[in-house]
Amino acid sequence: MDALSLILLIISILSSAGRNIFSKYISSYSFGEKRFFLSQAIIFSTGSFISLIFGKISFPNIAPITFIYAFIYGTLLLCAQWCYTVALKRGKTGICSTVYSLGFIFPTLSGAIFWSEKLTVFNILGILIVIPTIILSGRKKGSEGMNIGAYLAPLLIAMLASGGLGIMQKVQQSSAYANQKDAFIFLSFLFSAVVSFAGVLVGHKSAEQSSDKKTRLLPMLFAAGVGVCFVVCNILNTTLAGRLSSALLFPSLNIGTIFLSMLLGILFFKDKLSKNDGAILLLGCAAILLISI
Repeated sequence: MDALSLILLIISILSSAGRNIFSKYISSYSFGEKRFFLSQAIIFSTGSFISLIFGKISFPNIAPITFIYAFIYGTLLLCAQWCYTVALKRGKTGICSTVYSLGFIFPTLSGAIFWSEKLTVFNILGILIVIPTIILSGRKKGSEGMNIGAYLAPLLIAMLASGGLGIMQKVQQSSAYANQKDAFIFLSFLFSAVVSFAGVLVGHKSAEQSSDKKTRLLPMLFAAGVGVCFVVCNILNTTLAGRLSSALLFPSLNIGTIFLSMLLGILFFKDKLSKNDGAILLLGCAAILLISI
């Protein structure tokens, strides 16, 4: 790995973990509240602004297929971020990060189905390990009498959506308009921002609306932080996919993000890891390694 790729990889891991931590800070908002949709709108508006400023976009030359790809990608962005935020309200940062990261099995499977990429015995074993990992991730919640659906269902949707993001990145980069990557990302985030702002109009007010400006403003700053981290991840991961092999990129990126998110969760949110949590982390990392071989 050359020095530039290593630097980009480190920044991507930091950004991914940062997105997890910032998302945790805004996860107190319930889905359907105006504040929930406003925080999501800020996330995607920040992302679209950054991609517009730093991207190379020629609007008159954007191909119709790029708009279609962006619409699909934007829909997946909404599902991934909205559901991940909901899951973080009840789940530990490290565990949510682990299950979310397992979404990359879907780009792996799509490669075998649509791009004639071969699946090895190790890949298949890694995919099978994902099943007990997900089962364990919901086990503790159920034993504590908490509604598993309130935590695991949105997390699984976020995982599926994250896998869809990986597939669409591959589709866009395999198309005749791969050079319109910046426009593709900008339009995706812009679409997600518009839908989130629409949610603000139809959402309901929280019963516990704080009158303290600092209390109301701080989560929105965290939301902007999520937007910065989210778009940086999207840009860097697409770039790294062209510089590093999948066997090196995916384990380094996903496992690095999992453990950094876990450590930051312990530091900032006092998360305590049980034996069940440890098993989830180890199985998740084992699945990632095997799938990437």
